[in-house]
Amino acid sequence: MTVDLDALYQLTHGLYILGARDGDRFVGSTVDAVMQVANKPLVIALSCNNGSYTKDCIEKSGEFSLSVLGKNVDPFAVANFGFQTSRKVDKWEKVDYYVNNNLPFLRDNIAELHCKVLQKVVFESNTLFIAEVQNCSRTSDGEPLTYFDYRSFFKKDVMESFEKFIKNTPTEEKKGKIMAETNKKWVCTVCGYVYDGEVPFEELPDDYVCPLCGVGKDMFELQEV
Repeated sequence: MTVDLDALYQLTHGLYILGARDGDRFVGSTVDAVMQVANKPLVIALSCNNGSYTKDCIEKSGEFSLSVLGKNVDPFAVANFGFQTSRKVDKWEKVDYYVNNNLPFLRDNIAELHCKVLQKVVFESNTLFIAEVQNCSRTSDGEPLTYFDYRSFFKKDVMESFEKFIKNTPTEEKKGKIMAETNKKWVCTVCGYVYDGEVPFEELPDDYVCPLCGVGKDMFELQEV
């Protein structure tokens, strides 16, 4: 089998903020693997990494929100939801958001979707949710931000915004806590995916692959993020 990873990068993906409930609080993450798969009923597919805490919460609640990001979105929104774990951090308190149908949405979006899970398919690295769209609306004008945009020019702004956030954290105690949780992570050197699973990266099986681009474990490096 021949695998040209650059071919996979030509598939069009957007960037979204995924929201869910964890009891009486909200959780979320940055995702790109979303697509519409049916019109009647209106159904979408969402793929989440199996190490994602937001994925765990969706399995329990059976529903989730999607905030579609535009090209003018604040880079920190992507970093905030992508470079931290909801297990330890309240990501929503750091951004401007609103609640609709008891689910959180980033206010800086161009469209919103409220989805109810119909079924799930579990793979070694990811869980695929098949969900019916309960409500959706276009909230503002703007061109969608794609994963290609992120790889091409937006990633640098995202990284810089998170570094600035870390430096401006008010107290040394809080800063140290966040740095310990987020500063050193295993990062895919091909696509920039940051591993955030419960299992220590060193203990992952040898055949573990990046959930975004599919490269092997040997393509990850311990980096400051």
